[in-house]
Amino acid sequence: MIADLRLITWDAETEDLLEADATARRQLDEHAQILPIASGGAAGRHLWGRVRRFPVMALLTLLVVTGGAVAAAVLPRLIGGTVDLVQDGAASAAIWRQGGLIMLAGLLQAVLAALGWALVSGLGQRVLAGMREDVIDRALDLPAQTMEVTGIGDALSRVADDVDVTARAVNNVVPNLIQMVFYVTMTLIGIVLLSPWLLIMLAVVLPMYVAATLWFLRRTGPIYRRERVAMGARAQGLLSAIHGIPTVHAYGIERRETRHVAVLSETAAVLGMRVMTLVTRLVKILMWPESLAIALVLVLGYGMVHVGGAPIGLVTAAALYLVSLLWPMQNLIFSLDDVQSAAASLTRMVGVIESIDPAASPGEQHPESATIRLENVSHAYGTDESGEERIVLRPIDLDIAAGETVSLVGASGAGKSTLASIIAGTLEPRHGRVLHGGADLARADLEAMRAHSSIVSQDVHVFRGTLREDLHLAAPGAEDEELWAALRRVDAEVWARRLPRGLDTEVGEKGERLTAEQSQQLALARIALQDPAVLVLDEATADEGSSGARVLEHAALEVARGRTTVIVAHRLSQAMVADRILMMADGAVVEQGTHEQLVARGGEYARLWSAWSG
Repeated sequence: MIADLRLITWDAETEDLLEADATARRQLDEHAQILPIASGGAAGRHLWGRVRRFPVMALLTLLVVTGGAVAAAVLPRLIGGTVDLVQDGAASAAIWRQGGLIMLAGLLQAVLAALGWALVSGLGQRVLAGMREDVIDRALDLPAQTMEVTGIGDALSRVADDVDVTARAVNNVVPNLIQMVFYVTMTLIGIVLLSPWLLIMLAVVLPMYVAATLWFLRRTGPIYRRERVAMGARAQGLLSAIHGIPTVHAYGIERRETRHVAVLSETAAVLGMRVMTLVTRLVKILMWPESLAIALVLVLGYGMVHVGGAPIGLVTAAALYLVSLLWPMQNLIFSLDDVQSAAASLTRMVGVIESIDPAASPGEQHPESATIRLENVSHAYGTDESGEERIVLRPIDLDIAAGETVSLVGASGAGKSTLASIIAGTLEPRHGRVLHGGADLARADLEAMRAHSSIVSQDVHVFRGTLREDLHLAAPGAEDEELWAALRRVDAEVWARRLPRGLDTEVGEKGERLTAEQSQQLALARIALQDPAVLVLDEATADEGSSGARVLEHAALEVARGRTTVIVAHRLSQAMVADRILMMADGAVVEQGTHEQLVARGGEYARLWSAWSG
């Protein structure tokens, strides 16, 4: 069902463009291996399953669209009948009556077409609303290791660009496509019923249209899929540059990062231009069946009148059918092109929905205490060129008593954050198992574990809304006094009371801008309100200066008091107050003990402490 993303076969133009920037090419190659894409059949079955959830609306839409197409197909016959009436010298009353039928059919066709458009768009929006929610839900459920390896660019592209493309198609393209399909079908039926001689024209012209359509769609489909991949890579490149702005400025590599994003944007633009080139060629190709159809209807019409004795009104109807069919046929083909573009996005959405399981409780086990136990836990990210696992955490057995504070120290890359994430339950280990209070995280109740343990990293998020709403995320029913008490506990009450509207002040995006220190304090205040039994602090004070770090260290220790706490220590002043310190190197615990014991031992930690303390 899921197609591999290794589908990027670049044409010469995009190849030259990417060769000019190796980083951009690498980012696109990475996007060729990440989040899955559903096959066209799987996407179609998924879409049909969602449409079936609205049977009454779907049936009503089918009837209305069919009625509008029938009314439109009747018009040429009525106009042809008018020609016959005039030629036969019919009374004016008969002609007026025929004119009334033409107006009635036209009015009915207009009303049903408008209603059909609204129904198709409404049904599509209902289907898309469910898909949009599922895509975002699955994206939020992506495993932490997946996001660390792939970045968030592709996931962001799917919940933003792909949803946007599909939504525009549902609003504009799909209603038009469905109505054109029914109109063309009914018109072709009308032509066949009008005279068997017209089958000659259809037998010659229709295969030419079909061949041109297949030629076009087979060439544009892969381009649209590559374009979506390029858009995901562009989003990742842009986010990486923005996220690393301090480093970018520090090393003066603004031009290089700008060039990376520019190359990815140019790649997407080049792919779009290739589609437009194919569109131009298709228009030229379609001139042949259109011209041939007009010539054939004139020749056949002459033969039908002068050889077969057919009435002129019948030939008039045939000519009107043909003229009214040419533009809808082109419209139908180009609507298929737009739908193919949206289908590329749809397959990416369905790939996320069907390949990523929604967050669900893996079992029913509940933690009975605040103890933590790791049994032969190890972890690896993917494999190297030889097929061997890239080990980032070597097998470890660890017991943490309830209420104990354990600090993880070591050089960058030692495996501290990986171990902390595994303990917190945000990262599933490749081997071994993790128990909280006797409950295996792989078989525990999800909601119970979320209430039992929490993690605060150095990358915290301030949610858009009021300060009160941000705090209520951790404790929805908390009273204002409880909120102020939590802020007071993390030394945030002073600046919070200085906000223009206190707890009712808008924070986050487009709201009051909080400093990094204030954002961390807000995250710690949420922990105080949630009151978990287990707390993991993953370098939560690493990015602050000396003054800010002291404030945050005090706040973190205050919130951690009375809980089982694991601290990834960036500063050894945090480590020295822990009940136990784990010194890590190369993914393994090489020393453990209290600060005094490790310093007295004179090993790795002692050397680190000596260097840090001067």
